[in-house]
Amino acid sequence: MSGGVVLERYQGTPQGGPLSPLLANVLLDEVDKELEKHGHCFARYADDCNVYVRSRKAGTGDGALAQVRRQAAAQGQ
Repeated sequence: MSGGVVLERYQGTPQGGPLSPLLANVLLDEVDKELEKHGHCFARYADDCNVYVRSRKAGTGDGALAQVRRQAAAQGQ
């Protein structure tokens, strides 16, 4: 939507569409496995994800956030 006007889309899936959560689950399955492998606690619904860590240091630097970024880069996102 631009300026209150609906625009036709030619690529991608519409946000909130029924296919979007399914595709997110398919693509983020590897991220889930990587987080589990490193023992991180997390909750994900479709493309929303919370990763729970015990300290700021555990989440930054080479922690959980870096692992998620590496995984996303490996998938080309």
